Amino acid sequence: MSTITDPTSAVASNAPSAADELYEARNEGLALPGGRTLSYSHSGPPDSELVVLWCHGLFSVGDTAKPNQAFRKRGVHFIAADLPGWGGTSPMPSGATFPETFLSDLRALFEHLYPAYDAATSKLRIYVAGGSFGTCPAQIVCGAPYDRFPYGRQIVALLLAAPMTPFHEDVHYGRSLTWRDWVGVGPPARVLPFNLLARVVKLAIQPKLKDVPAAEKLLRAMYFDHMTDEEKVHFAAWRERSGAQEGEFERRMAEGMVKSVAGSWAGFLGTADALHADWGFKIEDLDEEHAKKRVVVIVGTGDTSMFRMSRYLVDNYKNSKVVEIEGGHLAGAWSMDKIWEDTFAELEGRSPSA
Repeated sequence: MSTITDPTSAVASNAPSAADELYEARNEGLALPGGRTLSYSHSGPPDSELVVLWCHGLFSVGDTAKPNQAFRKRGVHFIAADLPGWGGTSPMPSGATFPETFLSDLRALFEHLYPAYDAATSKLRIYVAGGSFGTCPAQIVCGAPYDRFPYGRQIVALLLAAPMTPFHEDVHYGRSLTWRDWVGVGPPARVLPFNLLARVVKLAIQPKLKDVPAAEKLLRAMYFDHMTDEEKVHFAAWRERSGAQEGEFERRMAEGMVKSVAGSWAGFLGTADALHADWGFKIEDLDEEHAKKRVVVIVGTGDTSMFRMSRYLVDNYKNSKVVEIEGGHLAGAWSMDKIWEDTFAELEGRSPSA
């Protein structure tokens, strides 16, 4: 499907200053119950009260290297974990669902990073964000009951780039999907036995992710070769703002793609089940405390499936706004730095000087 890779890796693509060692990514592993391991990356001051949690998309991993200027100006503690079965994180336990595994992993991570947390006195302000497939776990953690993820009380905003709806709630989700996406993760993916469709796709894609040059070739063929002239202008402007060299963004995405399946394809093979899983709540039924959190929906006008699904999210989240950007699946990446600045300015006050 068109969500093959993470459209907003660019959330972490600005060149840091040479003196800012705090924003060199620290990539670590956390032992979990049952012999599983959670792989995660974080950068920025670990004692910061302003936290951004990033949920990556398909064929990507948690990456907090080179965060944007808005994060560094605000002193954000930037956290991104590999989702279950992707990168260095162990596959889900047998019989477990994606939502319960993800929330359990995330709770263990936050208990590790913030062991002294007390909901009554904590001054943490957490922003949760995700790109493409990653908007599903981002929404899961934002809407989760607080007994399952106590740190959720500190979540103030949710940013969804190239967003997807909860299929178990959006009964008309199939109408939003392109034909290719409908076959890949829609009803056929749930009906055919032995996860047949996903295994066929794996066989087709696996040789194209054997190394970084092969992955970059696939990436360019899927996205960059089809950019409109206007989107290319936005991409070039973003590179200039961020200090990224030509080809750097594509190479880093390709590196993440290879790393995401180097140890296991379990995450990919579980994609359809994850998208169709019951999140444990419905957006329309969220209580007042959950519903008041700010929701920013970012979508490219040419990103057919995600653009259609964004309508459902904007209509159902009570405190939402939409940012539409000319372009395709990656269009939001070239504006995420500005969107973060605007969101912080709205919810944290006037932006500090550089």
